[in-house]
Amino acid sequence: MKFISSVIKEMHTVTWPTFNENVHNTTIVVFTGLAFALIFGGADWVFEQGITWLSK
Repeated sequence: MKFISSVIKEMHTVTWPTFNENVHNTTIVVFTGLAFALIFGGADWVFEQGITWLSK
């Protein structure tokens, strides 16, 4: 029980982000993920085209 009470006590000291901070951080994560997907997808396509051209 000491563990549970210390967890509850610690949770009261946590500074939780506001709604606007959550929206801002989520937007950054989504756009960063999309950017990396486009970069790696483009690189994959370029390498695929190169391998296809070399194998002809």
